[in-house]
Amino acid sequence: MIDSKQAVLLIKKEAARLGFDACGIAAAGGVAETDRTHLSEWLEAGYAAEMNYMHNHFEKRIDPRELVEGARSLVMVALNYYPSAFRKEHDPQFAYYAYGKDYHDVIKEKLKSLFEYINTHIAPVTGRIFTDSAPVLDRYWAVQAGLGFIGKNGNLIIPGKGSYFFIGELIIDLQLPADSPVKGSCGSCTRCLDACPPKALRGARKLDARRCISYQTIENRGEIDAAVVSVLNNRVYGCDICQQVCPWNRFASPHATPELQPTEEFLALDREGLEKMTPEEFSRIFKGSAVKRAGFKGLRRNVEALGKGE
Repeated sequence: MIDSKQAVLLIKKEAARLGFDACGIAAAGGVAETDRTHLSEWLEAGYAAEMNYMHNHFEKRIDPRELVEGARSLVMVALNYYPSAFRKEHDPQFAYYAYGKDYHDVIKEKLKSLFEYINTHIAPVTGRIFTDSAPVLDRYWAVQAGLGFIGKNGNLIIPGKGSYFFIGELIIDLQLPADSPVKGSCGSCTRCLDACPPKALRGARKLDARRCISYQTIENRGEIDAAVVSVLNNRVYGCDICQQVCPWNRFASPHATPELQPTEEFLALDREGLEKMTPEEFSRIFKGSAVKRAGFKGLRRNVEALGKGE
């Protein structure tokens, strides 16, 4: 019989073998009152824009036990996506997270393997796998699991590694000893708040999606807000500005996940290529990519918006 402390060590070792850059354990329960209030106030302020799904399943969002019956532990993981090769600076820019294959598929496959390992080598378990695919406050739980802290830009920051990380979780019915939250902060730094072109960061951890370049170029299904068009800064899918200026990301290093590597065709895609792109070319170039969330029409809208903002 494996004791619980040894079980955690084995789980973390297997997570590292699978390619995850961090792994920690949190005890399933309700989120802290301050974070519950923060979420409520964020929603009430209209900062979710047209992402109406953020208003759904509030009780499940603040307590994973309401989402997964019998939940006792969350196994939280982080996967680096910082690229080793970049698009040319003068070409239209895509958020780094979309350089390779869709992270939902990549992380879920790794989490399936981790779940099977736990079930086979630790103890029989039941639970569910998530990565930005359910009403889970993943950054909150990543903090509780000792992975890092939430910066003023709202991103999870892993001390010594930065913020270019995907987050995933296993919510399981196995009781495991929890890790302690990491103590960290941005201090007096406000570089992310100051650098955001449309001033979408209304304060520490207060992102107004209505002003956000990422929201406007990915989630928004209508026309891009005129105030955002004028400050797109050559970005056609997402935005990394609040991360690029973050001092913590001086520690960022290239990832080692083959599925997240960009193709040469993607890296070489210039503005003319985007303007002349056909639906068939879009489907081929972005097959299995997160860019398909915006769709061909959405990407074309974004490219056309660049001309309006010049």
